[in-house]
Amino acid sequence: MTSLYWDNFKLRENETIECIKNRIDPPIRRVSVFITNTCNFRCAYCNMKFGKQEMYKDIFDDIVKQYRDSIIHITGGEPSVVGWLYNYIDSNKGTFHLNTNAYIVPPTNIKRLKVSLDSCDEEYFNKLVCKSGAFEKICQNIKDFSPKAITSITSVLNRENYKDSPKFMAFCRKEFPNLYAVFFSIYKGKNPRFIMNDIDTSTFFDYISHDLEKEMDKESLSLFRETIDEKRRIVNGERFPENKVGSICYLSLSERAYDWNGKLYRCSHLLRDGVYNNDSKICNECRYGCNRRLVKFNQDVQMALT
Repeated sequence: MTSLYWDNFKLRENETIECIKNRIDPPIRRVSVFITNTCNFRCAYCNMKFGKQEMYKDIFDDIVKQYRDSIIHITGGEPSVVGWLYNYIDSNKGTFHLNTNAYIVPPTNIKRLKVSLDSCDEEYFNKLVCKSGAFEKICQNIKDFSPKAITSITSVLNRENYKDSPKFMAFCRKEFPNLYAVFFSIYKGKNPRFIMNDIDTSTFFDYISHDLEKEMDKESLSLFRETIDEKRRIVNGERFPENKVGSICYLSLSERAYDWNGKLYRCSHLLRDGVYNNDSKICNECRYGCNRRLVKFNQDVQMALT
Protein backbone atom coordinates (compact mmCIF):
# COMPACT_ATOMS: atom_id res chain seq x y z
CA MET A 1 0.00 0.00 0.00
CA THR A 2 1.11 3.56 -0.63
CA SER A 3 -0.37 6.71 0.76
CA LEU A 4 0.44 10.37 1.07
CA TYR A 5 -1.28 10.39 4.46
CA TRP A 6 1.07 7.77 5.89
CA ASP A 7 4.49 7.03 4.45
CA ASN A 8 5.35 4.75 1.54
CA PHE A 9 4.94 1.54 3.51
CA LYS A 10 5.46 -0.82 0.58
CA LEU A 11 8.88 0.69 -0.09
CA ARG A 12 9.77 0.48 3.61
CA GLU A 13 8.44 -3.06 3.79
CA ASN A 14 10.68 -4.27 0.95
CA GLU A 15 13.62 -2.33 2.34
CA THR A 16 13.15 -3.86 5.80
CA ILE A 17 13.01 -7.40 4.38
CA GLU A 18 16.22 -6.93 2.38
CA CYS A 19 18.07 -5.36 5.31
CA ILE A 20 17.13 -8.16 7.70
CA LYS A 21 18.13 -10.79 5.13
CA ASN A 22 21.51 -9.08 4.80
CA ARG A 23 21.81 -8.69 8.58
CA ILE A 24 21.95 -4.91 8.58
CA ASP A 25 19.74 -2.35 10.29
CA PRO A 26 17.04 -0.76 8.14
CA PRO A 27 17.53 3.01 7.70
CA ILE A 28 15.40 5.25 9.90
CA ARG A 29 12.63 6.65 7.71
CA ARG A 30 10.47 8.49 10.23
CA VAL A 31 11.23 10.24 13.54
CA SER A 32 8.31 11.41 15.70
CA VAL A 33 9.15 14.32 17.99
CA PHE A 34 6.67 15.01 20.81
CA ILE A 35 8.07 18.46 21.23
CA THR A 36 5.89 19.69 24.14
CA ASN A 37 3.13 18.71 26.55
CA THR A 38 1.71 22.24 26.51
CA CYS A 39 -1.31 23.37 24.49
CA ASN A 40 -3.16 26.61 23.81
CA PHE A 41 -6.51 24.74 23.74
CA ARG A 42 -8.32 22.86 26.49
CA CYS A 43 -10.43 20.45 24.44
CA ALA A 44 -13.15 18.86 26.56
CA TYR A 45 -12.38 15.37 25.23
CA CYS A 46 -8.57 15.54 25.52
CA ASN A 47 -6.87 12.91 27.71
CA MET A 48 -3.45 14.53 27.83
CA LYS A 49 -1.96 15.65 31.14
CA PHE A 50 -0.70 19.13 30.36
CA GLY A 51 2.47 20.61 31.77
CA LYS A 52 5.00 23.27 30.84
CA GLN A 53 7.66 21.03 29.33
CA GLU A 54 9.04 21.68 25.88
CA MET A 55 12.09 20.41 24.04
CA TYR A 56 15.22 22.55 24.08
CA LYS A 57 16.16 23.92 20.69
CA ASP A 58 19.63 22.32 20.75
CA ILE A 59 18.13 18.85 21.39
CA PHE A 60 15.76 19.26 18.45
CA ASP A 61 18.61 20.52 16.28
CA ASP A 62 20.69 17.45 17.18
CA ILE A 63 17.77 15.18 16.19
CA VAL A 64 17.32 16.95 12.85
CA LYS A 65 21.05 16.69 12.09
CA GLN A 66 21.25 13.05 13.20
CA TYR A 67 18.31 12.05 10.99
CA ARG A 68 18.87 14.46 8.12
CA ASP A 69 17.53 11.93 5.57
CA SER A 70 14.42 11.02 7.59
CA ILE A 71 10.95 12.51 7.94
CA ILE A 72 10.81 14.61 11.10
CA HIS A 73 7.21 14.34 12.29
CA ILE A 74 6.50 17.03 14.89
CA THR A 75 3.63 16.64 17.32
CA GLY A 76 2.78 17.37 20.96
CA GLY A 77 0.88 18.79 22.86
CA GLU A 78 0.58 21.67 20.47
CA PRO A 79 3.85 22.44 18.62
CA SER A 80 2.90 26.04 17.77
CA VAL A 81 3.28 27.12 21.42
CA VAL A 82 7.03 26.37 21.27
CA GLY A 83 8.26 29.88 20.55
CA TRP A 84 11.41 29.05 18.55
CA LEU A 85 10.03 26.15 16.53
CA TYR A 86 8.31 27.69 13.49
CA ASN A 87 11.21 30.01 12.73
CA TYR A 88 13.59 27.05 13.02
CA ILE A 89 11.53 24.99 10.54
CA ASP A 90 11.49 27.80 7.98
CA SER A 91 15.21 28.46 8.44
CA ASN A 92 16.46 24.88 8.06
CA LYS A 93 16.48 22.17 5.43
CA GLY A 94 14.64 18.97 6.19
CA THR A 95 11.48 16.99 5.54
CA PHE A 96 9.16 18.29 8.25
CA HIS A 97 5.65 17.00 8.93
CA LEU A 98 3.46 18.76 11.49
CA ASN A 99 0.48 17.89 13.69
CA THR A 100 -1.25 21.06 14.89
CA ASN A 101 -4.57 22.60 15.82
CA ALA A 102 -3.66 25.32 13.26
CA TYR A 103 -4.86 28.16 15.47
CA ILE A 104 -1.50 29.80 14.78
CA VAL A 105 -0.39 30.10 11.14
CA PRO A 106 1.87 27.10 10.37
CA PRO A 107 5.38 27.51 8.95
CA THR A 108 5.83 27.37 5.19
CA ASN A 109 8.55 24.69 5.09
CA ILE A 110 6.11 21.86 5.87
CA LYS A 111 5.64 18.92 3.51
CA ARG A 112 2.66 17.39 5.30
CA LEU A 113 0.19 19.10 7.62
CA LYS A 114 -2.31 17.30 9.86
CA VAL A 115 -4.91 19.55 11.49
CA SER A 116 -7.30 18.69 14.32
CA LEU A 117 -10.92 19.66 13.66
CA ASP A 118 -13.94 17.94 15.22
CA SER A 119 -17.04 19.80 14.10
CA CYS A 120 -18.38 22.13 11.41
CA ASP A 121 -20.53 23.91 14.00
CA GLU A 122 -18.53 27.06 14.76
CA GLU A 123 -20.16 27.90 18.10
CA TYR A 124 -19.99 24.32 19.36
CA PHE A 125 -16.36 23.89 18.30
CA ASN A 126 -15.15 27.08 19.96
CA LYS A 127 -16.76 26.00 23.22
CA LEU A 128 -15.35 22.48 22.84
CA VAL A 129 -11.76 23.74 22.62
CA CYS A 130 -12.30 26.67 25.02
CA LYS A 131 -10.97 29.24 22.55
CA SER A 132 -13.04 32.06 21.11
CA GLY A 133 -12.58 32.54 17.36
CA ALA A 134 -10.69 29.26 16.94
CA PHE A 135 -12.93 27.77 14.24
CA GLU A 136 -12.60 30.70 11.85
CA LYS A 137 -8.80 30.87 12.18
CA ILE A 138 -8.34 27.13 11.75
CA CYS A 139 -10.54 26.96 8.66
CA GLN A 140 -8.72 29.89 7.07
CA ASN A 141 -5.32 28.30 7.71
CA ILE A 142 -6.49 25.00 6.18
CA LYS A 143 -7.71 26.87 3.09
CA ASP A 144 -4.42 28.75 2.81
CA PHE A 145 -2.12 25.77 3.31
CA SER A 146 -3.89 22.89 1.56
CA PRO A 147 -2.77 24.06 -1.92
CA LYS A 148 0.86 24.26 -0.71
CA ALA A 149 1.31 21.11 1.39
CA ILE A 150 -0.28 17.68 1.72
CA THR A 151 -2.97 18.67 4.21
CA SER A 152 -5.33 16.37 6.09
CA ILE A 153 -7.79 16.72 8.93
CA THR A 154 -7.99 14.45 11.96
CA SER A 155 -11.38 14.35 13.67
CA VAL A 156 -12.18 12.57 16.94
CA LEU A 157 -15.38 10.58 16.55
CA ASN A 158 -17.38 10.52 19.79
CA ARG A 159 -20.88 10.38 21.26
CA GLU A 160 -21.54 14.08 20.68
CA ASN A 161 -20.53 14.34 17.04
CA TYR A 162 -20.89 10.92 15.37
CA LYS A 163 -24.42 11.60 14.06
CA ASP A 164 -23.16 14.75 12.35
CA SER A 165 -20.11 13.05 10.79
CA PRO A 166 -21.61 12.89 7.24
CA LYS A 167 -22.40 16.60 7.45
CA PHE A 168 -18.87 17.29 8.71
CA MET A 169 -17.34 15.29 5.88
CA ALA A 170 -19.44 17.14 3.30
CA PHE A 171 -18.38 20.45 4.86
CA CYS A 172 -14.68 19.53 4.59
CA ARG A 173 -14.93 18.53 0.93
CA LYS A 174 -16.81 21.71 0.06
CA GLU A 175 -14.78 24.22 2.07
CA PHE A 176 -11.34 22.68 1.52
CA PRO A 177 -11.19 21.49 -2.11
CA ASN A 178 -7.43 20.94 -1.92
CA LEU A 179 -7.63 18.80 1.24
CA TYR A 180 -5.96 15.41 0.91
CA ALA A 181 -8.03 13.39 3.39
CA VAL A 182 -10.11 13.35 6.57
CA PHE A 183 -9.07 10.77 9.14
CA PHE A 184 -11.54 9.78 11.86
CA SER A 185 -10.04 8.54 15.10
CA ILE A 186 -12.05 7.20 18.06
CA TYR A 187 -12.41 8.84 21.47
CA LYS A 188 -10.34 6.73 23.87
CA GLY A 189 -11.00 8.40 27.22
CA LYS A 190 -13.37 7.75 30.11
CA ASN A 191 -15.61 10.83 30.03
CA PRO A 192 -19.22 9.55 29.67
CA ARG A 193 -20.02 12.70 27.71
CA PHE A 194 -17.96 11.36 24.80
CA ILE A 195 -17.98 7.55 25.17
CA MET A 196 -20.09 5.82 22.52
CA ASN A 197 -22.26 3.18 24.21
CA ASP A 198 -23.71 0.06 22.56
CA ILE A 199 -26.71 1.94 21.18
CA ASP A 200 -24.51 4.70 19.77
CA THR A 201 -22.19 2.15 18.20
CA SER A 202 -25.03 0.22 16.58
CA THR A 203 -26.63 3.43 15.33
CA PHE A 204 -23.34 4.53 13.81
CA PHE A 205 -22.62 1.29 11.97
CA ASP A 206 -26.21 0.49 10.97
CA TYR A 207 -27.17 3.98 9.77
CA ILE A 208 -24.64 6.81 10.02
CA SER A 209 -21.54 5.14 8.56
CA HIS A 210 -23.25 4.44 5.23
CA ASP A 211 -24.04 8.13 4.73
CA LEU A 212 -20.56 9.07 5.92
CA GLU A 213 -18.88 6.79 3.39
CA LYS A 214 -20.94 8.31 0.57
CA GLU A 215 -19.42 11.72 1.35
CA MET A 216 -15.83 10.45 1.48
CA ASP A 217 -13.10 10.77 -1.11
CA LYS A 218 -11.03 7.69 -1.96
CA GLU A 219 -8.24 8.22 0.56
CA SER A 220 -10.56 9.17 3.44
CA LEU A 221 -12.62 6.06 2.75
CA SER A 222 -9.53 3.85 2.71
CA LEU A 223 -8.35 5.27 6.04
CA PHE A 224 -11.81 4.90 7.55
CA ARG A 225 -12.09 1.23 6.59
CA GLU A 226 -8.64 0.47 7.98
CA THR A 227 -9.37 2.12 11.32
CA ILE A 228 -13.11 1.87 12.01
CA ASP A 229 -14.09 -1.24 10.08
CA GLU A 230 -16.19 -3.04 12.71
CA LYS A 231 -18.03 -2.44 15.98
CA ARG A 232 -15.33 -3.73 18.29
CA ARG A 233 -13.07 -0.87 17.18
CA ILE A 234 -15.36 1.42 19.16
CA VAL A 235 -16.71 -0.92 21.85
CA ASN A 236 -13.51 -2.58 23.00
CA GLY A 237 -10.91 -0.75 25.05
CA GLU A 238 -8.27 -2.39 22.89
CA ARG A 239 -9.10 -1.57 19.30
CA PHE A 240 -6.57 -3.71 17.46
CA PRO A 241 -5.87 -6.92 19.41
CA GLU A 242 -4.65 -8.78 16.31
CA ASN A 243 -1.54 -6.59 16.41
CA LYS A 244 -0.14 -8.95 19.06
CA VAL A 245 0.44 -11.61 16.39
CA GLY A 246 4.18 -12.15 16.09
CA SER A 247 7.02 -11.21 18.42
CA ILE A 248 8.68 -8.35 16.57
CA CYS A 249 7.33 -4.99 15.43
CA TYR A 250 9.22 -4.70 12.15
CA LEU A 251 7.79 -1.27 11.51
CA SER A 252 9.57 0.06 14.60
CA LEU A 253 12.94 -0.93 13.11
CA SER A 254 12.73 2.08 10.77
CA GLU A 255 11.07 4.48 13.23
CA ARG A 256 12.12 6.46 16.28
CA ALA A 257 10.20 8.66 18.73
CA TYR A 258 11.42 11.33 21.17
CA ASP A 259 9.62 13.04 24.02
CA TRP A 260 10.16 16.68 24.98
CA ASN A 261 13.05 15.69 27.29
CA GLY A 262 14.86 14.00 24.42
CA LYS A 263 14.12 10.50 25.73
CA LEU A 264 14.16 7.93 22.94
CA TYR A 265 11.29 5.50 22.38
CA ARG A 266 10.99 2.85 19.71
CA CYS A 267 7.33 3.49 18.99
CA SER A 268 5.26 6.70 18.98
CA HIS A 269 2.13 4.77 20.07
CA LEU A 270 3.90 3.58 23.23
CA LEU A 271 5.24 7.06 23.91
CA ARG A 272 1.72 8.48 23.69
CA ASP A 273 0.50 5.72 26.04
CA GLY A 274 3.31 6.52 28.49
CA VAL A 275 4.90 3.07 28.13
CA TYR A 276 8.68 3.03 27.78
CA ASN A 277 9.88 0.32 25.42
CA ASN A 278 13.11 0.78 23.50
CA ASP A 279 13.34 -2.54 21.66
CA SER A 280 11.55 -4.04 18.69
CA LYS A 281 9.47 -6.55 20.67
CA ILE A 282 5.74 -5.96 20.52
CA CYS A 283 4.74 -4.67 23.95
CA ASN A 284 1.75 -6.20 25.75
CA GLU A 285 1.17 -2.87 27.50
CA CYS A 286 0.29 -1.11 24.25
CA ARG A 287 -3.26 0.07 24.88
CA TYR A 288 -4.52 0.44 21.33
CA GLY A 289 -2.12 -1.16 18.91
CA CYS A 290 -2.00 -0.38 15.22
CA ASN A 291 -4.53 -0.10 12.43
CA ARG A 292 -4.84 -2.65 9.64
CA ARG A 293 -2.29 -0.97 7.40
CA LEU A 294 0.38 -1.16 10.10
CA VAL A 295 -0.56 -4.70 11.08
CA LYS A 296 -0.28 -5.74 7.43
CA PHE A 297 3.25 -4.29 7.32
CA ASN A 298 4.36 -6.58 10.15
CA GLN A 299 2.57 -9.60 8.75
CA ASP A 300 4.03 -9.12 5.25
CA VAL A 301 7.58 -8.79 6.57
CA GLN A 302 7.16 -11.77 8.86
CA MET A 303 5.79 -13.92 6.02
CA ALA A 304 8.62 -12.93 3.67
CA LEU A 305 11.24 -13.82 6.26
CA THR A 306 9.74 -17.15 7.33
